[in-house]
Formats: sequence, structure tokens, C-alpha cells
Amino acid sequence: MYHGEMNISPGHDSRANQKQRTRSAIVEAAIKLLGTGVRPTVAEAAAAAKVSRATAYRYFPTQDALLVEVAAHRPADAVEALLDRAPGDDARAHLLKLQTGFLDTAIAEEAAMRAALRAYLDAWFTAREKGEAAPDVREGRRMRWIATALAPELAALPAAQARRLHAALALTMGIEPLVVMKDVCRADDVEARATLAWAAEALLAAALKAEA
Repeated sequence: MYHGEMNISPGHDSRANQKQRTRSAIVEAAIKLLGTGVRPTVAEAAAAAKVSRATAYRYFPTQDALLVEVAAHRPADAVEALLDRAPGDDARAHLLKLQTGFLDTAIAEEAAMRAALRAYLDAWFTAREKGEAAPDVREGRRMRWIATALAPELAALPAAQARRLHAALALTMGIEPLVVMKDVCRADDVEARATLAWAAEALLAAALKAEA
């Protein structure tokens, strides 16, 4: 059976879930501090979340990285609302609804999401300069969203094929493919949406056809 991003053990799932809860606690604490007029540092958010500074800095190496994640956190709620499949929606229709919602968010919050991408890359370069492993600074929402939205289809596929489809669909959503469409391919928002929808449909159809 397919278990998400990788074919992993229940123990690994528990650790991943704990990391996600810790990361979310830090972000929620930062959001609450912002609500009081405080522009929180990583240390202040860690203290409010009752998480050690060392742990918080593994997720958010800089204050900018934390604040970028906070900025991206709210719009993600709109995508979360699309995860439950409406009656009558097949896999294709449901996938395109999810992708459309994700791209709506990426386009509406393009500046914030490009800033987030820069923060992620900065964290990677900082770790590389120190000879350290890259920190886990991204929550991986899109992988969770795809896994939830297409749970029946992914579960029905062989594990290796499900992993491949899951990963490939991640290439059709979010700020990275939007950057490629707009900066490399010189597409406008309409063309970018159409191209990425075509790619997502083609990937899903190919995976399901291979299994049929």
C-alpha cells in the first residue's frame, strides 16, 4: 500500500507527523505574536510555542524564513478546503480543482511565494557553506494535499507507480512551476494555468491507463 511521499513504516510516519506538529506550532505561535503587534524572531516564536531554540532554528534558520512561512500560511487554508471530493467528481476533476486552487493562491500571493522560495534556497546555501545537511524548512503541503485528494487512486496503484505519480504531480503545482512558466517560457497567467492543467491531466491519465 502507498503511504504518501514514500513507502514508509508507521514509525517513520509518527516522526514525520511530530515534525509537522512542531513546525505548525512554531508558525501558529508566530501568527499570534504578529496579532499583538510583535514582529517575532525565531527565538520568540520558539518560546511562545514551548519549543527549544535549537529545534526552531532547524525549521526556520532566519527570521525572514519564519515570516515568509507565516505570510504563506493563511492563503493555504483556501486550498485545504478543496481536499474533500465533491459527489460525482472523478479523479481528473478533483485534481484540476486542487491544482486551480493552488495556482490561484500562487498567482495571488506571487511576491510572497517567490520570497519564500528565496528563503528556502538561502537556507540550502547556508547549510552547504557550513558542510551541513540542508534543513527541513518546508512543510511539504503540496505532497500532503495531492496524497489526500487522490488517496483512492494512489492506493490502487503499485507503490512505485504511486510514488512516481505523486512526485510528478507536485511539478504541476505551486510557485516553482509558475516561475518556469512565466520566467522561462514567457507565458502569461492564463497560458501558464492551461499548460500546467494539461500536464497534470496527462500524468494522471498515463498512470491510470497503465494500471488498467
